[in-house]
Amino acid sequence: MIGRSMDRAKSGLTFLILINVLVHLFRNDFRHHLHLHKTYRINDGNLSSMLLSIIYHMDPTHLLVNMLSLNRYGSEIFVHSSSRRWHSFFLVVASYIICGIGAFVGVELLSQYHEYQWEQRLQDARWSNRCNHWLCHSINDAVGRDFSSMFTNVWSDWKTSFRFADIKLSMFYYRSIHRIGASGVVYGWMGMRLITSWMSPHHSRLNGIDYFFLIMAVAHDLSKSPLSLEDFKVATFFEEGSVDHSVHLMGFVFGMVWAMLLITWEKVSFGSIGRWRGGGRRLGATWEEEQQRQQREQQRRQQSRLINVEERNGTRQRTTL
Repeated sequence: MIGRSMDRAKSGLTFLILINVLVHLFRNDFRHHLHLHKTYRINDGNLSSMLLSIIYHMDPTHLLVNMLSLNRYGSEIFVHSSSRRWHSFFLVVASYIICGIGAFVGVELLSQYHEYQWEQRLQDARWSNRCNHWLCHSINDAVGRDFSSMFTNVWSDWKTSFRFADIKLSMFYYRSIHRIGASGVVYGWMGMRLITSWMSPHHSRLNGIDYFFLIMAVAHDLSKSPLSLEDFKVATFFEEGSVDHSVHLMGFVFGMVWAMLLITWEKVSFGSIGRWRGGGRRLGATWEEEQQRQQREQQRRQQSRLINVEERNGTRQRTTL
């Protein structure tokens, strides 16, 4: 039963990898449906563009690296889990889609935060450039409203935009680029792998090397992601090429949240928390117990083969005599 359920998870991974490879190979033949301009970008995307972006790769190297990473983390999360609930074909595909779309949703929220910060900067500049001269107050009193601010606000906005032109151009570039590839999904599954290692008894624990590479990858993306307006520089984007580190981070965070939801759902749907970690009937054995059971089964089979070989050799000797 465990072997058959593991095959379903393997089929899900194979299906996802095959879809990515086919889209890459036939994107020029089906240009009307698989054109780059149909992929996702901020404030100009819908669900179909997001779904196309997470399976769209322009560079074969990018495709290869993503698929190898996808197979590695997918195998550790779904295939090698000791719980049959993680072996679902549907769960593998759903986790791929949800982590990919979640990464884009996170980028949308980050872009809105950038807009909020820019508006706050404009408002602060307008307030500091208000006309406090007695003549301005006289004109405002005569008109019955803040008439002078109409001119000072225009001057303040122009001055602020000129002073921070690099940030404004970076924001425009950040919103206009098309985001493609399964990197957000890969980082989402990295986040899932981290949470399952901490919270799930049905998954193996990460070792020191895994933690080292995971921390280095996330730290690099943190240093390159525009998390605030001060991080926006046009030169930084062109220096990094077409890599969108913010998608990586958002995918990682959303993958952690998705894994916690799945583990919580498994706890609630099965029973109390005490049954999850303690004794009593559980959904499946822990990962360590499952590995020990498989080793005992393998040893039993090897001993059985040796016994059969010895019996056949003994029969041959008696026949010869």
